[in-house]
Amino acid sequence: MTAAVMKGITARPSASAETIRFHVIGPLTLSLSIESLETFAESGEITGNLKLFNSFLDDQIMAELRQGLQQRLQLDVVQTYNLSYSPLGRKTIAQIGKLVRFTPKRNGFYGLRAALLGAAANSDGEGWTILDAIAQFPTETIEVNVQDLLQLRRILEDYLDYKQAVVQAIETRAQKEVESQWDLNLTNLSDLSQLGSYDFELKTLTVNNPALRKTKTGLSVNYDFPVNVFIPQGLSQPAPIIIVSHGFGAIKDNFVFIAEHLASYGFVVVVPEHIGSNLSFRQTFLEGRLNTLLSPIEFVNRPQEISFLIDQLEELVASDSQWEKLLNIKQIGLLGDSLGGTTVLSLAGANVNHARLIETCNQENIILNVSLFLQCRAQFLPPQNFYLGDPRIKAAISGHPLTSGIFGPEGMSRINIPLMMVAGSDDLVTPVVTEQIHPFVWMESESKYLALFKPGTHFATSEQSAEGSESIPPILMGKHQEFGRQYFKGLNVAFFETYLRGRSDFLPYLSSAYAQAISKGNPMSLEIITSLTPKELETAYDGNPPIPVVPEPIESIVTIRKESIIDQIQRTGVLKVAMRLDAPPFGYIDSQKEWSGYCGDLAVALKNYLANKLGLDLEIELAQLPSTLENRFSLLQEDTVHLECGPNTIRQDLSGITFSSPIGVSGTRFLSQLQRQTEINPNLSLEGLRVGVLKNTTTEKFVQNNYPQAELVYFEGPQGRESAVKAVSQGHIDAFAGDSILSLEEVNRQNLSLDNYILQPRQPLTCDFYGLLLPNDDPQWRAMINEFIADSSAQQKIREKWLNSMLYTELNDLQYCLNR
Repeated sequence: MTAAVMKGITARPSASAETIRFHVIGPLTLSLSIESLETFAESGEITGNLKLFNSFLDDQIMAELRQGLQQRLQLDVVQTYNLSYSPLGRKTIAQIGKLVRFTPKRNGFYGLRAALLGAAANSDGEGWTILDAIAQFPTETIEVNVQDLLQLRRILEDYLDYKQAVVQAIETRAQKEVESQWDLNLTNLSDLSQLGSYDFELKTLTVNNPALRKTKTGLSVNYDFPVNVFIPQGLSQPAPIIIVSHGFGAIKDNFVFIAEHLASYGFVVVVPEHIGSNLSFRQTFLEGRLNTLLSPIEFVNRPQEISFLIDQLEELVASDSQWEKLLNIKQIGLLGDSLGGTTVLSLAGANVNHARLIETCNQENIILNVSLFLQCRAQFLPPQNFYLGDPRIKAAISGHPLTSGIFGPEGMSRINIPLMMVAGSDDLVTPVVTEQIHPFVWMESESKYLALFKPGTHFATSEQSAEGSESIPPILMGKHQEFGRQYFKGLNVAFFETYLRGRSDFLPYLSSAYAQAISKGNPMSLEIITSLTPKELETAYDGNPPIPVVPEPIESIVTIRKESIIDQIQRTGVLKVAMRLDAPPFGYIDSQKEWSGYCGDLAVALKNYLANKLGLDLEIELAQLPSTLENRFSLLQEDTVHLECGPNTIRQDLSGITFSSPIGVSGTRFLSQLQRQTEINPNLSLEGLRVGVLKNTTTEKFVQNNYPQAELVYFEGPQGRESAVKAVSQGHIDAFAGDSILSLEEVNRQNLSLDNYILQPRQPLTCDFYGLLLPNDDPQWRAMINEFIADSSAQQKIREKWLNSMLYTELNDLQYCLNR
């Protein structure tokens, strides 16, 4: 792997950067030689045209510049290659490329990536610097627009001014709460940061999860993950359970300090290892054995993993008397940090908001919020709002979570359990204002707390392993973590004693007065508040904030129907389902002229599921209606059917329509005769080639936008796909662009030899997640349908009967689509 990466990039490029040219305004430019920067970095001497820049900059900025030029990155060429070619790396470099360009108007992405790889390939064992990368930039001049830099500076200054005002607003609010707590007696309160009275032992469980997830060996079904369980000794009754979720690139052992502390107070602490986003996964990626640093599915897998873990704990209690004596399965709390904090919020009720993600992640401005690079991976999930809340969770603490893009105010407002948000005033990884303070304002739960550590960073309350901490720069790590961990231990004990055990005598420990008392005179202070309003933040900033406290809503309010579909089915005894006649294997007319396919069997299974779920004595009548590409949406919009089943791509631009959870995944490919393989090249324009498409489909729009020089031939009606595949076989068209699975099924149905045809390219051109069409004015009905889809026992045999032949293609497409 190393040899392959280094081949061709170890030599200095034929043209390398000698000058950085700053475009000031109009034709005015200023040039800075790379040689003067190298001299400055080495000796501190200011030479050449650096003298001009020095006259505008103060000593502190020059000192920071020199320190930055000397800073060495400990990434070898393989690690740099994997990072720079990963989805996260590409996104980051493209953002920097908006400032550092090939030409004044061309993003510097490719030059920057080449420079990073060249620097890593030519470095010695001590790492490489920014100057090493600049020397590898493949043009003599690097172009930088000063107006962009000034705008960036203004944005940063506005944010920092606003952050300072926000911290001041929290201090003011905390002081008001202190004044209202005048009757609290804090003198006799014990120090909860010290160990409690219980001894404890550590047990390790291995849990087997039958779910699909990305692991360090690839996409896996039925995987194991280890769980540490800290058990207090000498319990007189079953103890409350606290489940801990670690952060991205961390390990469960990072939380031994807090697990042992809580166990000493009589809590059973359960710490799972999230194998799709732990330290081992990160290292495996850097070694080149994985194609993505963070799979989008991890935002769903992590909460589901914890819900599955709770299922397993319930089974242990039900089947083993020893566990029954230890675990109070009715009192479960959650604690998470960083990405683990995001996991906690999902389980507490915040739903993944796809529309908010799309709006946040596809903005033209430079994204300065580092956490969005991780959050925006979730936009490649199936386009729906994932609700992953677990009602068995009774209270939660979320430390330094990523929130603004993935949840937004719409998601955060759904949390309705006691929750504490933990934040650091100097957090550069998840910026405190956008990721914790504003989201705290959005929360509507009755019992909520914001604990602000000043000056706390992203790592103020966690304990890093030697392996994990070596890659964290000091500016991100910060100082005085020993105070942060002490405060954090006490907060955890007080919060879970209050909201899991119902001990109101621990409430004083969660007061603003107590926080100020224990941190007075320390280099890191603690503020605790229970309320904060947009008005307070605007007053502190003395105007409209540069970042809206509550962003504009992006989803229209839907009026709920008067009679729910479930009530209607109970009243009439009829389930109305529409299905396709022209989309094998979902729905089609078979050789015996019978209506057949996956959807027919699914409808029967749903009918039986509803009768059992609703406890109906009467037999539900199944009314099956035909649907087409042309009328499938109107059947729902006009309330003709309760759902429509077919290869419907989940989207969010249809009036009156919503979708179920995904029932399958596929993507667009070109079907052609094998002998035309070279000619039908999706990487080219397809100019002059006759390409068939089905009318009124998302594929039609995709081909129109991406292959405008191709000659489109339209097919429509119930026999549209059949006619298109015949046209390919008879040479009337050069290729047919369509859903891969449906194209293959149609080739089989026409008894054509697959050996004579090819689908291109190997990876799908689009990612199409299929869902059942549903009316958007009945959330109860959608929830019922999603429960049915999630119940594997209800439809496993149906999938095996109709979709098994496509399993390889579907898994290949799923692997690609979830890791774009």
